[in-house]
Amino acid sequence: MPDKKNYSSSVISKRRMHHAIRLVVSTLFLSVIFLFFGTGVIASDMLKENQLLVGVARKNITPDKRIKNWVTGKPYTGVEDSIYVRALVLGDGQDKIVIINWSLVDAGESATDEVRKKISAELNIPAHHILVNASHNHSAPWTPVYQAGYRGKERDTWWAIRYMPPQNDDPYFKAWMKFLINQTAAAAKEASQNLQPATLWIGRVNASRYMYNRRPRQPKWGLEESNVPKGYGFSHPDYNPDVLVGGAAFGPMDRTMTLLSFRDAHHNPIVSVFHLAVHAVSIYPYSEAISGDWPEEASKRIGETIGGEAVFLQGNAGDIVPWRRGRVAVTEMGAGLAELASAAYRFSAKLKPASLIATRSMVKLPLSERGKERTGLDSVNAEVQLITYGSLAIVTLPGEPLTGLGNAIRARSPFPQTLVLGYSNGNGVHYVSLPDEKPFGGYEVETGTSGTECAGRVLEEEAVRMLNEAIGRINHEHDAKK
Repeated sequence: MPDKKNYSSSVISKRRMHHAIRLVVSTLFLSVIFLFFGTGVIASDMLKENQLLVGVARKNITPDKRIKNWVTGKPYTGVEDSIYVRALVLGDGQDKIVIINWSLVDAGESATDEVRKKISAELNIPAHHILVNASHNHSAPWTPVYQAGYRGKERDTWWAIRYMPPQNDDPYFKAWMKFLINQTAAAAKEASQNLQPATLWIGRVNASRYMYNRRPRQPKWGLEESNVPKGYGFSHPDYNPDVLVGGAAFGPMDRTMTLLSFRDAHHNPIVSVFHLAVHAVSIYPYSEAISGDWPEEASKRIGETIGGEAVFLQGNAGDIVPWRRGRVAVTEMGAGLAELASAAYRFSAKLKPASLIATRSMVKLPLSERGKERTGLDSVNAEVQLITYGSLAIVTLPGEPLTGLGNAIRARSPFPQTLVLGYSNGNGVHYVSLPDEKPFGGYEVETGTSGTECAGRVLEEEAVRMLNEAIGRINHEHDAKK
């Protein structure tokens, strides 16, 4: 190797030229990064391969109390506590993904499409990179229908208009329709502007103390008598959620609360995403006011306990309800889930960096005679969405899936960290389950669904197909880099 002093001037000139070119390329790259991620602060280590970025924002979406309560058909009596939209934006330097949670009953097809169009235009991302999940909060409205035609002649879901006509011409509801979309888009934009480098950690805890499967397996024969009190249920003074009565057996239940913890370079929490499957029905039997029910209480408490923001993603809660109900139960559940989340945070594991991938598929769900009458169709279009980040997979199902459907998908998933969301990107056939639920009866498999007993199997098979296809693509890309 010659001494640097003996380098010819031409070699030195070439090195200077190459150095100048590298500076120009680096400057252009940083400019592109700045334009892509907006005004958010991006640290220097963002340039690492597969550097995860995260941003979060929250906006109030509480409607005027003068809109009608779908449970009573009368105006809400007040606002016990506000309801919110939360937007989580993820990036990897190339793609962005937006995850929305509404503190509402559902995420209907029309509302999902409307908010996707607005966010897609404002953030310049594909519509299938936007996930819309609802907490299934019964103390809040159903999402508005902005355009007809998504579900045949069934414009509004029958649940929303059982006790009143559609509200689209009501001035207070019309104002809220616009407000909901604008606030959601504003939250997504703010979260995108707040993007910062992050690591992702995952933890799980047993939250079964706050859950109850309302579909216990009743014996078909063999009992002589039962001492179950008349009118026994959650409102009965002797109610005990830990005891099954009448010789019944427990139905299936996913006891897990999963915590996805996004942390900054100093290991400080940015946002905690908590996922479990429990109906948000604690408040509405006792109050006709607007409320965020236990998910809002838990979000607040988890944020206070761990730090940063907290975002809830609802699971397959079609047959799972809170163990107790009422304001006292909500307060207790919020505090208890925060304590469990703190434990999950403490004992969590860090996921390896990876690329973000989002895909979706449309399937046709077969309709029962009841569903055909409601819609005028033989089948209804339904979306299954998949978001992956390395070993983490988030699957979405439409409508109100029973817990067994989510369990089946997780059991067949090749991804070790699989979350299955319900109440996402549409209503599908409303309640939806696997065929093995049919013999146990109940309105979830009878009047509460528009689908045949095979509708859940269609969703399961499509979700598993997408998961297997995704892992195959990841393995192929990994092999190509060797």
